[in-house]
Amino acid sequence: MKKKERGIPVVREAWLIDSIEKQEPQPLEAYDLVSDLSEAGKGIPWDKQDPREEAIESLSAELKLYGKRGVYKDTKLQEQGGKIFEKDGILYNCAFSLCDQGRGLNDYCVMQLIVVPENRLHLYFKKGRVGDDPNAEERLEELDNEDNAVKEFVRLFEEVTGNEFEPWEREKKFQKRPLKFYPIDMDDGFEVRHGALGLRQLGIAATHCKLEPQVANFMKVMCSQEIYKYALMEMGYDCPDLPIGMVTNLHLKRCEEVLLEFIEKVKSLKETGPKAEAVWTDFSQRWFTLMHSTRPFIFRDYQEIAEHAAAALEGVRDITVASHLIGDMSGSTIDDPLSESYNKLGCSISPLDKDSDDYDMIVKYLEKTYDPVKVGDLEYGVSVQNIFVVESSAFPPYEEIQKLPNKVLLWCGSRSSNLLRHLHKGFLPAICSLPVPGYMFGKAIVCSDAAAEAARYGFTALDRPEGFLVLAIASLGNEITQLKSPPEDTTSLEEKKVGVKGLGKKKTNESEHFVWKDDIKVPCGQIVASEHQDSPLEYNEYAVYDPKQVRISFLVAVKYEEKDVEFDTVEGKGQE
Repeated sequence: MKKKERGIPVVREAWLIDSIEKQEPQPLEAYDLVSDLSEAGKGIPWDKQDPREEAIESLSAELKLYGKRGVYKDTKLQEQGGKIFEKDGILYNCAFSLCDQGRGLNDYCVMQLIVVPENRLHLYFKKGRVGDDPNAEERLEELDNEDNAVKEFVRLFEEVTGNEFEPWEREKKFQKRPLKFYPIDMDDGFEVRHGALGLRQLGIAATHCKLEPQVANFMKVMCSQEIYKYALMEMGYDCPDLPIGMVTNLHLKRCEEVLLEFIEKVKSLKETGPKAEAVWTDFSQRWFTLMHSTRPFIFRDYQEIAEHAAAALEGVRDITVASHLIGDMSGSTIDDPLSESYNKLGCSISPLDKDSDDYDMIVKYLEKTYDPVKVGDLEYGVSVQNIFVVESSAFPPYEEIQKLPNKVLLWCGSRSSNLLRHLHKGFLPAICSLPVPGYMFGKAIVCSDAAAEAARYGFTALDRPEGFLVLAIASLGNEITQLKSPPEDTTSLEEKKVGVKGLGKKKTNESEHFVWKDDIKVPCGQIVASEHQDSPLEYNEYAVYDPKQVRISFLVAVKYEEKDVEFDTVEGKGQE
């Protein structure tokens, strides 16, 4: 180990193999031989690990801090009945984040005052990097009196952030200081990675559920930890030390403000080269400080902003709503927590009769407008498992939609982790305007006449073949604007609430379209090439700016299957 003593890294042979395969040097820390040889290892930060290894760790990790009242798991004080100390309406529990990639910083920090039975008060402090516990700064100490404990907590807050504690807790006043931490404003509740059902609870919960069996099974999926863990892992917001899925609306609003401010700045940016790079770098540091990531990077283009900032923020927002709806199911499931969450939804979900005309119509619409999802050399078809009829007080009443002009039944893509919020609150417009698909029409609700588009969005991984497609009735209004390229400015569209049809490279065969009921058009037809081959859109997209013009009608539960793209449905429905 003389090389190690001289500061020369000693790595496994796998480092060389993986670096050649991926055509770039891999992080040395993930292949460190000394870590493998030492009894405890030195801890490998998640942002330095191979993404595959990080994913495995993430999915098996327990959430250590579930919300504003959560006692950090590593203290082990929750096992002694420990609770977060509360005084004068303030909970003494703070979490922080700091990202500065230029200086190699991507740290979190947690500090808590915890009271255990017999009024013993403890101060817990931890600062470090995700996955690198052996190198974290950590302390847990019992304090002799309340005043001293509060004073020390306040002192630490000011040392870590450069801000005063009370103005933050009472009025949310805070000024980010250079190289100082920023608070992750936790909400009072249970983040889904803690509160939702673990794998061992799923079967028992469904057995004790009083809901109709197919609806109980749907709620079992919606209330499982798994779909939310996967979603946060895929987005890179899966830090087990911070409850990213249980933050306040204020925190989400601050993230949105930072994102919109950056988009405006970069759209009007005249500088190029290093000056432009500095703007992107500054935003990246701010973003990953507000939204702590296990895989931070420097944003380079609008597509990355769309995927890793805008869509991710919408995803975290939806998961936060799911956290509040699910609550804490970590205890006994005999009391039927699935029915309790279902009742909180304010939504009626019922299976559609498989012998009904509507079932046939939906299967046909899916079959006609589907293209296989391609993953490498493989192609995936879908089979329909179930179709649910949805009624919710969050949607505009059907009688109101019925009166509106230009009604179309359209497909909407949704990840399973977003669905509870959609059902509870209805669709929300996109968070921003960007010149890329999904955001190019501005702050709009975007649907498609191609099930292929929704299926592509809903498909997440080969080992998780189940998903849901949403069918919604959308009124495009009296005036429909057709666009084949991103509009330069979406403000006028948003203000006039004009319906927009974005023309894609592929379209559905119009000669096969039909009217369903109440003048609702169904653009069901074989997918064919359009005359707009230079369009940035693969399929036609429809943008609606007013949520009162969109009503979710059906959830289509599907299973993605590797095949030579023949349609298959449960009980042979839809076969021709």
